[in-house]
Amino acid sequence: MADSPPPPAPPPAGLCNACVHQQLVPNRRGSVFSLCRRAKSDPSFPRYPRIPVIECRGFEARGARQAQ
Repeated sequence: MADSPPPPAPPPAGLCNACVHQQLVPNRRGSVFSLCRRAKSDPSFPRYPRIPVIECRGFEARGARQAQ
């Protein structure tokens, strides 16, 4: 029996991949989307930003909250 190949990795999301506000949302077809949880409290942020995100005023690095 041959091993099945691993599922494709989501495309690089830029800053979102290192941000505390990112939530990965998979769908039934196997795609994965990057949701910005900042959009819940601030409608000026897009729920699903166009990737790769290279600049974001709401970016907070993962681990930065614990260090403060």
